[in-house]
Amino acid sequence: MEDEYQIQYWEPKKGLKRTFIFWDHANVFHILQELKVRIDYEAVKRRLARGYYLVAPIMYLGKPRVVYPKKQKFFSALEKTGWSIIQKPLQVDQTTGRPSQNGVDEVMFQNICDFAEEGAYEKAIIVSGDNVFVSVVKELKKLDVKVDVWSFRKSFSRALIWEVGREHAFYLDNIVDEIRFKREKL
Repeated sequence: MEDEYQIQYWEPKKGLKRTFIFWDHANVFHILQELKVRIDYEAVKRRLARGYYLVAPIMYLGKPRVVYPKKQKFFSALEKTGWSIIQKPLQVDQTTGRPSQNGVDEVMFQNICDFAEEGAYEKAIIVSGDNVFVSVVKELKKLDVKVDVWSFRKSFSRALIWEVGREHAFYLDNIVDEIRFKREKL
């Protein structure tokens, strides 16, 4: 999918409040590579949405021109575990000539706000440390929607921690062993 997508979501079980997980793949991916850790995305969903009815986990990422088999296998595994994948074509950075994720955060930002305005969830779980999400947190507060933000310490914007509040800022570093992929193959 590119800019066209549909997210299916359902009403929660009685008594549980609804949540969405909004995952910024680029923000997390490089640190996982540095740590040489593969994540169990089913375990991630269970851990982050604990105590809530998970309506939809959504992963946002840049779409390369060519999707190689290893990446396609990753997408298939995510979809099998219930993740929706939203891709935006990679742009070429004019200064470096390298592929850039420009625009992906904006799509994620818009989705978070749109679903909140629809009343689709009571709590947003944002997995990104990017400074751009400070504005999203402000918008969610105006809408009286709870928000938790998860990121690695290394990439967690201080402004984002400040805006969401320390009690709603969580470090993926603290749960890596809990969400680490334990089987040999996806």
